[in-house]
Amino acid sequence: MYIYLYRGSFFQMKKKFFNPLFSFLLFALANQHLSINAQPNLVPNYSFEIDSLCPDGGSEINYAPPWHTAGGSPDYFNACAGSSLWTVGVPLNHAAYQYAKTGDAYAGIFCYFLNPPPVEYKEYLQVKLTDSLIVNRKYCISFYVNLTTSLGQAFGGAPYNNLAIKEMGMYISDTAVFRADQLTLPFVPQIKSPVGVFLDDTLNWTEISGEYIAHGGEKYITIGNFNNPTDTISIEYNNNYSVSYYFIDDVTLRDCTNDGVEEEANENGVSIFPNPARSELGITNYEVGMQEVKVKNVMGEVVISHWSLVNSKSASIDVSGLVKGMYFVEVYFDKLSNRGAVRKKFVKE
Repeated sequence: MYIYLYRGSFFQMKKKFFNPLFSFLLFALANQHLSINAQPNLVPNYSFEIDSLCPDGGSEINYAPPWHTAGGSPDYFNACAGSSLWTVGVPLNHAAYQYAKTGDAYAGIFCYFLNPPPVEYKEYLQVKLTDSLIVNRKYCISFYVNLTTSLGQAFGGAPYNNLAIKEMGMYISDTAVFRADQLTLPFVPQIKSPVGVFLDDTLNWTEISGEYIAHGGEKYITIGNFNNPTDTISIEYNNNYSVSYYFIDDVTLRDCTNDGVEEEANENGVSIFPNPARSELGITNYEVGMQEVKVKNVMGEVVISHWSLVNSKSASIDVSGLVKGMYFVEVYFDKLSNRGAVRKKFVKE
């Protein structure tokens, strides 16, 4: 958003709203940002490249659908707007001179004010994922931030000084969240920036990343500073009127449950049944005897272990005590068989 400072009051520029005629463009983004073996990125318009209209002022995050506000009025920057001190263009705009992490566009949000005393005004970015998260699946998440250098020139006055904070995050939720009073959202983000590190790089993009185990059904992500003004740790570069304003780009969320895991095909001789399983999981192997069976959760933790099967070619595992979700059963063989362990995936109902 643009903010004009006048006798201590804030005046917000007129918002513009999403044009639904361009919503079909979002489907092209659902499978972007892939690696060879990676699952698709579930964040639509992950780098803000698709616009319904070229931005021409502040508070226009809706021009990068389906991104929208969860509080305050985030800004949208795109090279299509030109590149000058008075625009929301890329790389030069009213907030900084900064190229996009990917492509030609990014978003911008206010995260903290220091007047002093601190003014509680926050902006949050939000988007609905292309698919709901699956219970007990592990998701790898990241987004990039860049601290802007100066804001005041856009308002014809002395520059606002850049103010770095120590924590930004992403909140993952089943439903959309929103706060109309533009104060701090009362949620604890599951993904946070590194502890104790100021997000003070004004030249390069800083990655904020983490892993998340889904409880199932999550559909929305929200990005911003979730700390109250009194809890926000900041470093002020000058003693003038200071604000913390960040660009956001390259937001990714993908299923990484099986990253680095190779599962043998069905013809390896090992079968598990039933799948999904409720109380008992049967395991058979008709080629060589099994020595050990382990059941692991998606975090790689052993939750069940059966030792000394004495070259058995079948086993029955009691899985009734496991919570619902996805697991892996690992079968180990006699060392003389020269067979490596076989991993199979199953679902506990």
